[in-house]
Amino acid sequence: MVTEDIEILPALRLAMIERVGQDRFDLWFGNNNTQLRVSEGCLLIESTSRLNLDFLRKNFHEAVCQALSDVQLSGHQVIYREGQVPAKKAQGPSQQRAEKKMPATAKPVRASQPTTSSSASSPSSLPRRRFASLKEFVVSDCNSMAKTAATMVLQQPGQISPLYIHGPSGSGKTHLLEGIYGLAQQRKELGRVVYLSAEQFTTFFLEALQSSGVASFRRKYRDVGVLIIDDVQFFAGKRATKTELLHTLDAINRRGGQVILAGNQRPTELSALGTELVARFSSGLICKVDPLDDLCKETLVQRLAEKRGVPLNEPITHWLTRQLPGEGRLISGAINRLWAFNAVQGNSLTIPVLENLLADLIPQRSSMMRLDDVEEAVCRVFGVDTKLLRSQSKSRRASNPRMLAMWLARKHTGAALSDICQHFHRKSHSTVISAEKKVNKWLSDESIVQIADRSLKAKEAIELAEAELRTSR
Repeated sequence: MVTEDIEILPALRLAMIERVGQDRFDLWFGNNNTQLRVSEGCLLIESTSRLNLDFLRKNFHEAVCQALSDVQLSGHQVIYREGQVPAKKAQGPSQQRAEKKMPATAKPVRASQPTTSSSASSPSSLPRRRFASLKEFVVSDCNSMAKTAATMVLQQPGQISPLYIHGPSGSGKTHLLEGIYGLAQQRKELGRVVYLSAEQFTTFFLEALQSSGVASFRRKYRDVGVLIIDDVQFFAGKRATKTELLHTLDAINRRGGQVILAGNQRPTELSALGTELVARFSSGLICKVDPLDDLCKETLVQRLAEKRGVPLNEPITHWLTRQLPGEGRLISGAINRLWAFNAVQGNSLTIPVLENLLADLIPQRSSMMRLDDVEEAVCRVFGVDTKLLRSQSKSRRASNPRMLAMWLARKHTGAALSDICQHFHRKSHSTVISAEKKVNKWLSDESIVQIADRSLKAKEAIELAEAELRTSR
């Protein structure tokens, strides 16, 4: 049989100790004659003595079933089996506690085990992690709701808990959480603030199980004012940790504390976490962060370039904004590469140089849309004839969808201004620039525009056209 989860057995032992007491557990389950095994669909209790098995079945079966329920294994069958149990058995919790109290000189050390100095292994000797600041967080339409919600929940902690933020990698979730952590620490009335990743929470919980320090673990994480956990999708498949997290969230919410979580998917898409955790995650406020839009990318490019001392003119900044994907880490990597190039070569940056230098970070041209794709998508969605889009008519019925098509062409095709101008039968590429500025103003003003026979917010019109572009590929 295959053991389900390495953390389940320690958690089950702990649950049984809480049910029957430490002394009784050590007497009947912590000796060399009895062994517990958690396997697929069952709990196997093995002993070398038939009389011992009968006694366990008669006196502890109910407590065992309750302990299984405590660690969310209520569906497991309990099997008592006579068999050979290894003479040497893993230390029980009481033995571990005793060893923990032993002086360091009394603990055996293997001859082959490498030794390190205390200064090298001490956490205080390591460089302190620098957390991102909320002031440096670039706000745009792609993340403004999450940013606003994050600051609001700290003003009224516990009123809306948990706050759950989700989005793809590189969209700024970790930066936002670190910024919230820094802001929360400045407000003493919030109490103790804890920030960690789901992986760290799991590791610390397993260490607590192995060293019988669960009570200390629970005090540390349940008695907080603000608990922030990143990458919650990591909890999938970790049954005992999920149970502990569930009780931790409930304890904090009962005390009026604030929980802030982040994951790469919305809660309902994290089915591997189980219905109870999904329900807890969904009970507060869910905010989505999208990939960085052009405004975010441009601001980030300028800030990182200024920080690194990389000189960028407007055409280069515009090119980077259009070509780089909406992932903050990749943009940071691109600017670092430009900084290194400047340090080595000392040459001025040009677009051909950038195309060669950043080729692996930029989506291939073959994956980009064609001008015909953009034109056809706009015509299909808004019921506009292609001839009208390319005509010289200046009526709103023709000019608004035409400007929208030009804006989409600039965003998705990577075509030159002259190519877009020629495709839509315009006289000068300045027309394309003017159209781009006009649509950007629609977006910034949240204008309602007339596109053919439909009145829509500019953002909604663009989303409809982009959805059509995606489905038509």
